Amino acid sequence: MGLADRSVRDFLEAVVSSTPTPGGGSVAALSGALSAALSRMVSALAIGKQGYENVEEELRQLESRGQELQERLLRLVDEDAAAYDAVVAAMRRPKTTETEREGRVNAIQSAYLHATEVPLDTMEACSEALEIALIAAEKGNRSAVTDAGVAALLAQAGVRGASLNARINLAALRDHAVRAQLEERLAAIIEKADKVGHEVMALVEGRL
Repeated sequence: MGLADRSVRDFLEAVVSSTPTPGGGSVAALSGALSAALSRMVSALAIGKQGYENVEEELRQLESRGQELQERLLRLVDEDAAAYDAVVAAMRRPKTTETEREGRVNAIQSAYLHATEVPLDTMEACSEALEIALIAAEKGNRSAVTDAGVAALLAQAGVRGASLNARINLAALRDHAVRAQLEERLAAIIEKADKVGHEVMALVEGRL
C-alpha cells in the first residue's frame, strides 16, 4: 500500500517514525494535493448555483484539471520517498574494488539526479495548484473564498518545501551543466509561484 493510500493518522505516524521517509518532500506533495482538493471544493460549491452560470464551464474544467493534479501530487508523495530510498541504496553499494567504487559513484549521481527531479516535479505541480486556486478565488463560490486562500497557502508551502529538497540534492550533482540547468528551472518555478500566490492572496484579502 502506498503512502497516499494510508489513513491520515497512519501517514502522520509514518512521518513521525525514525525512518527518513516519508519526509519533507512527501509532505510538500501532500500539501499540493490538499490545495487542489480545496480548490475543487470551492468550484463545486458554485457549479449549478444561481449567479455562476457564466463561469460554470470554466469551473467544470477546473474540477477536471484539479482532479488530475490531485492524483499527480499523490503519486509524487510516494515517488519522493522512493527517490530518497534509492539514494540511500546507492550509498550502501560495495566499494572494495575500483570497479565497485566507480559503479557506486555513478549510481549515487544517478540517484541524486532523480531525487532532484522529483521535488522539481512537485514544485511544478504545486505551482499549477496555485493557478487553480486563483481561478477558484476569482470564479468559485464567493462564500468560500477563504478556502481558496488556504489552497494557495498550501500550494505555496508545497513549492517552497519541495524546493529545499531539490536544492540539497542539487548540491551533490557533479555535472555542472546539468546542475545549472536544474537551478534555472527551480528559480523559474519559484518566481512564477510567488507571482500567482500574491495574486490569490490579494484577491482573497480584498473580499474579506
